[in-house]
Amino acid sequence: MSFFHSVVFIIMLSGLYGCAHSPTISPQQRDLYLEQFIGQSSQQIQANLDLTRLGYQQIQSATVTPNRITYTVIRPIALPLSIPQSIAGSQPGAVPIQVNSNPERYDVHLQCIIVFTLENQIAKSVHYTGRTC
Repeated sequence: MSFFHSVVFIIMLSGLYGCAHSPTISPQQRDLYLEQFIGQSSQQIQANLDLTRLGYQQIQSATVTPNRITYTVIRPIALPLSIPQSIAGSQPGAVPIQVNSNPERYDVHLQCIIVFTLENQIAKSVHYTGRTC
């Protein structure tokens, strides 16, 4: 295996590690959780909606208008930056290995916007946009 292929392989594994260690739920679980608030009042939604159950962090207060409640949330994901390093005295062409026991990481905050559409202060639908939704 060439050095280039080794580096590409390590980068791919790092990406998979970051995804595998990020709190996620299935799209079906997310939909079921959010849809349970349809038919509830604006006040009930604001009091009972727990976005941390979905792995989100709310980055600002909900925006409430007579026709909608909008939540802007992020899902933090830590992607490790494994930098392969050769061990001193290794032979040319040897595959570099990770020797740093505490690798650096790159923190990514993927944003999602969740909107409850209201009619007479009662939720009629929910939709969301963003890469983490």
